[in-house]
Amino acid sequence: MRFFFHIADKYGVSTDRIGCEYAGQDAAVLHASRLAAELAKAGEFFRGSVVLVARAAGSFSCSASEEDAAALPPNT
Repeated sequence: MRFFFHIADKYGVSTDRIGCEYAGQDAAVLHASRLAAELAKAGEFFRGSVVLVARAAGSFSCSASEEDAAALPPNT
């Protein structure tokens, strides 16, 4: 399934027009959490950003923030 990862912040939404293929929504949500963690590391400009997950041709939606990302185990 193709998932899109949009980034929302206080300035608006940056849409992902390409997306990525994942086997299921759990893998896509994990990817979104990792994106949020990377945004949190990028500095003050990206603090408070939210990664929105959208599945192509479906109604699934989810978001991940830097607080969610802090709960993830480190990448190995």
